[in-house]
Amino acid sequence: MATLILKATERCNSNCYYCDVVRKLGTGLSMPLDVLEAVFVRVGEYLRQRRDEHIEILWHGGEPLLLGPGYFATARELQRRHCAGTEDRIAHNIQTNLTRMNEAFVPVFRDLGITAVGTSYDPEPHMRGPGSQIDSDRYNARFMRGLRVLEECGFGWGVIYVVTRKSLRDPVGVFRFLTNLHLTGGINFNPVLIYDQDRQDVAITPAEFVDFLGAIFECWWPRRARYPEVEPFRSLVANIIDGRVALSCVDSGRCTYHHVNVAPNGDTSQCGRSADWALLSYGNIKERPLEAILADEQRGALERRVRYLRDTECGGCRFWSLCHGGCPLDAYAAHQDFMHKTNWCAAKSGFIERYFEPITGTRYSPPPPPAADTPEVAVA
Repeated sequence: MATLILKATERCNSNCYYCDVVRKLGTGLSMPLDVLEAVFVRVGEYLRQRRDEHIEILWHGGEPLLLGPGYFATARELQRRHCAGTEDRIAHNIQTNLTRMNEAFVPVFRDLGITAVGTSYDPEPHMRGPGSQIDSDRYNARFMRGLRVLEECGFGWGVIYVVTRKSLRDPVGVFRFLTNLHLTGGINFNPVLIYDQDRQDVAITPAEFVDFLGAIFECWWPRRARYPEVEPFRSLVANIIDGRVALSCVDSGRCTYHHVNVAPNGDTSQCGRSADWALLSYGNIKERPLEAILADEQRGALERRVRYLRDTECGGCRFWSLCHGGCPLDAYAAHQDFMHKTNWCAAKSGFIERYFEPITGTRYSPPPPPAADTPEVAVA
């Protein structure tokens, strides 16, 4: 399934301390309707050409709810107009900070088939919020109000939690706080990614992330039936204990021909970070079919990376099938080159060896390597 990351606006009503979007030059752009229409024209073309294919449209930002419910209603009409006969193969999801969520969004979200919402949250003060002082009290009040709307209207929700230096003070307290919100979806713990020298006070190392996860894992493991959707634990259990391939995009080695980021002006690239860094630019959605964008020859560099790392930096690593060298954009941030594994590989292997295997009593046995002339298969 192809994933279309629709960055319909770069505007945001928050000023999260570690966010790169709010610091990006030229921020404040929103996608005009002619570009939005071009997106659905291209989606309809692509699905009519590939009758077995599906597309996920992930609304992202900035804060997409700043566009208002009317914008999403227009998107629904454009989809009806340009994707007739293929709409059952289009799924919509959204990532929002919830601070603008209200009842007016409910019918248009339902009309788009959105039944659950992704969000993110930090209980630590002055990490999320508007203004130069990052007013977390104001932010939290609006977040909880939006959360009540979701719950009262029957929407599911899950949360991304960004692990910063502040988080290291009380990992179990963070876990208990988030689970006490009674979310219906999952929790995804991600390390903060800092690419400048101005915010190193919240940066963490892979070793610190290992110990953060380890403290939570000791709490989670005996309660896993109660809180099954906690990442990265759920995926590691699926892979290591249940023998199922369940990898995120950053670990799968398969984002190469499946992901497209669409900026507000219609320019496409691999993902949000590649767009911010002017890497892997695939042309404008108004001028180029989606099939050509997904097959752009520049994507071959990401495919070659997987093969190269398997035989070089990652050769002999027993966690190769769980990691594939990590996200190529993380590698580029550290080395200005895709052809390296990421520093966060050490976090995955360290967590498995120090916490996952001893606590679960299960040692990971990697599958046999593929034949030299056979492409490796990893499922995102």
